[in-house]
Amino acid sequence: MIRYLKHSEIDPEKWNQTVRNSLFSTVFAEYEMLDLLTGDGTWDALVLRHYEAVMPLPFRKKGVLKYVYTPFFMPQMGIFSDYELTGSEIDRFMNEVANRYVLSDMLLNEMETAQNIYDDYYVSYFLDLQSPYNELFSNFHENTKRNIKAGEKELCQVTVGEEQIGDIIDLFRHNRGHEEAVHYQEQDYEILEIVANILSNRGLLEIYGIRTPEGKLAAGALFVKDGIRRWFWFSGRDNEQSKYKPMFLLLNNYIRDHAGTGIHLDFNGSKNPNVARLYKGFGGIIYCIPFVRRYKNTFWRFVLKLIGK
Repeated sequence: MIRYLKHSEIDPEKWNQTVRNSLFSTVFAEYEMLDLLTGDGTWDALVLRHYEAVMPLPFRKKGVLKYVYTPFFMPQMGIFSDYELTGSEIDRFMNEVANRYVLSDMLLNEMETAQNIYDDYYVSYFLDLQSPYNELFSNFHENTKRNIKAGEKELCQVTVGEEQIGDIIDLFRHNRGHEEAVHYQEQDYEILEIVANILSNRGLLEIYGIRTPEGKLAAGALFVKDGIRRWFWFSGRDNEQSKYKPMFLLLNNYIRDHAGTGIHLDFNGSKNPNVARLYKGFGGIIYCIPFVRRYKNTFWRFVLKLIGK
């Protein structure tokens, strides 16, 4: 039996135990983290029997209408369980969502890819850092190698754990943040900084930066430690410092520092083809993150299309 629980009815301890024991365990699906990522704890949940599987349902309102969405900065969502769900089990969860919300727009997680119940997918890349650096470097694309070598000639400084989280966020905000495809509002940047500081306080954040020979911050990135996975979670780059190839230098140094450790560097996906090309250039292996869009019924599909949802 799948139960619908309001936020106040969820047992945080049981929730976290299920998430941490799941096949796709991630810090981003923990109870406290979901509270932070939604901004004000606006999420309910579906729970299978006695927390055998759980599915967070972050929601927003458009007027009186409630719909499910995937919060910014949450890499993957979906259903969390310690066994592989069948397509019919996943579908039952999706139908429960559709019965209660006029629309659901949500990322699932990579454990649910094989069931073919999704409507679209995001492309992502990961890199297994088990091999020595020289072997990893040999698998980089030639253009990536050229950019790394060109950047190294500029004598930039690599920093580890020295940059301020807010400075990296500002790099993004004042550069790529101005692009039309970016929809972050001021409150989203505030949530990002709060979550990043919480992760840092828990010892789950690695901060890398690249400074020009003159000491100017050219690029910075936040990596999240999540089991054996390291999320390339958030980054910023100064467009005026592109000649230093700072993002190539930053990722190359991160890979060099962690080569041979056996962790998985997850580039966290992107619909931007230039960004995806950057990840692929480091020898990243492609995988898909399923995406589901479900309407309550055809009437609400029509109404929501009219109002731009």
